[in-house]
Amino acid sequence: MSFDTLHAYFVESLVPVCAQMLDAAIASGDIRADVGADELMRGIGNLCIFANQDPRYDARRLAGQLIAGLLLAPVT
Repeated sequence: MSFDTLHAYFVESLVPVCAQMLDAAIASGDIRADVGADELMRGIGNLCIFANQDPRYDARRLAGQLIAGLLLAPVT
């Protein structure tokens, strides 16, 4: 499987699920409504591209910060 095929598979599989999760969280009033699934998935993917290349870089922490930024209420 080529990278392009794998990437397309992930996009086709994960973006719709992410959209459903975002819609549910928006409907419940937990998160902001101004970020779409494509944008969020691309942002997380780009944060993780070089995750294993620099021990000083913590992609999980940064992805968590991105997700926390969507919250309407502060994380406790």
